[in-house]
Amino acid sequence: MKCLYYCTTPFQLLTALNMQFNHIFPSEAENEKADIIVANIFKNAEDISRRIKNTKLFNNVYLINEEDHKNHSNGFSKAFAIARNTMFPGRLLKQQFNCKSIDFLKQKYNVIVSSVFSHTVAALLTLNRNAEYIMMDDGMASYFGNWTKRIRSPGYLKFLKLRNLGKEVDSPSSLYVMRRDMCNSELSDTILQLPEFSSEFLKVAFSVFGMSDVFPNYNQKVIWLTHVSNSEKKREGTYEIARALTKYSNDVVVRKHPREKLEDAYSNFECDNGAVMWELLLSKFPIKKKLIITLGSTGAFTPKFLYNDEPWLLFTYKLIPLPNGSQLDDFLSIVEQLKKAYTHPEHILEPETWDEFDSFVKTFISETEDIL
Repeated sequence: MKCLYYCTTPFQLLTALNMQFNHIFPSEAENEKADIIVANIFKNAEDISRRIKNTKLFNNVYLINEEDHKNHSNGFSKAFAIARNTMFPGRLLKQQFNCKSIDFLKQKYNVIVSSVFSHTVAALLTLNRNAEYIMMDDGMASYFGNWTKRIRSPGYLKFLKLRNLGKEVDSPSSLYVMRRDMCNSELSDTILQLPEFSSEFLKVAFSVFGMSDVFPNYNQKVIWLTHVSNSEKKREGTYEIARALTKYSNDVVVRKHPREKLEDAYSNFECDNGAVMWELLLSKFPIKKKLIITLGSTGAFTPKFLYNDEPWLLFTYKLIPLPNGSQLDDFLSIVEQLKKAYTHPEHILEPETWDEFDSFVKTFISETEDIL
């Protein structure tokens, strides 16, 4: 069985490594080991790809430059580029792999695995029409609704089906997740359980992501996982949280969202620069003895999803309203799922006023040893 993984984020790489380390798709011969594609769109992708090669887990490790259709100057040029790449997938892949021939990708793979149905994945499936398409855990988005239909238009998916002679290449046969019992995804009827992170696997993961033996100590009782302050309401909310937490600053550590631009709001707090992946950092300290404060960061769900740990959680979405619509409904649904999965659902807090927010934080800090 020849398998190809496609990854665009560090978390997707972590999931693919876990699947390959645990032989989810076993190969009978050395040259049949899985290949992996890494999109060069995140920090240190080149270095990480080199270290993946060193693990010998994969036969080939391809680092590609994924085309971003958002960069097109207008809607027509974007639609034209997508239509062209759909009709002529080899053209897209030649560009991304920076090669004259993509024969090495044609009719080669029995299984293609990704977390997101990108145009590149569509091209790979078109060239490997007999391949089974499987999706893997991409964090919170994989646990509700249909991730593909949220990011790909109906018109595009119909055109792609026509290009593939009626085959719906976007429909995965199965979805692998870390918490099968919490998954309400509509991507596939077959939801499968990923292996837990073993100590042996974590050694490989720390090596691949270049993590040293020096980690943030996180001695504080409260961890603030920030959001991106990209709207007036979210900026106001950020400053409000900062003001509410200033009196407890010695007990608070801030882990900033990588796309957060605000600086002054966090000047009174110790900040973690995010050098160590959150998903790996959680294996190094007892997160269940902490309070995580967040608007709705995936990082708040990660302890339960990856390690079955249950820190206290304080969501601020009732104080900093999220936009109404299906995405909010989906988020609230997964919060409810989390409550059902928690041994102590009362440890998930949703204050409706800033006074209530302050009361929760004050009580947690002053009575931590008693309430845990």
